[in-house]
Amino acid sequence: MGENGYAKPVNGSESRERILQATRARIKQDGILGLRVADIANDAETSITLIYKYYRDRDGLLAQVLGDMYSEFRASFHNKIEDWLAAKDSLTLEEFVSLLPNPEEETKHARDFRLQVLATALENPKLHENIKAETEKMYRWMRDTIEANRHKLPVEDQNFDIRFFTVIMFNMMFVYYDLVDEDKISADDYRTMLVNQIRNSARNTVSS
Repeated sequence: MGENGYAKPVNGSESRERILQATRARIKQDGILGLRVADIANDAETSITLIYKYYRDRDGLLAQVLGDMYSEFRASFHNKIEDWLAAKDSLTLEEFVSLLPNPEEETKHARDFRLQVLATALENPKLHENIKAETEKMYRWMRDTIEANRHKLPVEDQNFDIRFFTVIMFNMMFVYYDLVDEDKISADDYRTMLVNQIRNSARNTVSS
């Protein structure tokens, strides 16, 4: 508080940061669909008018916050994988495959959140633009990282079809995993299936 009992003036960057942090907290608490700008304004101790001044509308605010969260996830994932790979002089195909997500170990919360973000992006052009740009960065990074580390694999496994990784990483999102209770697959079984398929592609490439 200021000397006269009034709140201290806040500059634009501090005000924006409060709004962004309040939005994140509300998304975690209420989800994306339940997000109300009035609640954010109350939590951030600001006004709806100021939020709209900065972000134009609810969609603009969501585009900023969800885009930032998606970007942070990508950067965190990259750093984790790059640090792990940098410490390895040699790799097995099993270790390579362990870097990919699988339905048993990825949390339902993570799946639900990703689906909400993608669904929101369908109706939010700016968010769609942000998510598309980040996804393209992740795709190129993954492709380049696999190529840069392929030589660490046993010679007989090096010529695998890289599309197995890119297709699995970007097109198998386990959307229906939580909706079917029969024949749930374990993380170990899932990785074994992937290793077998990728190894077969390497053998077929060599023999063709």
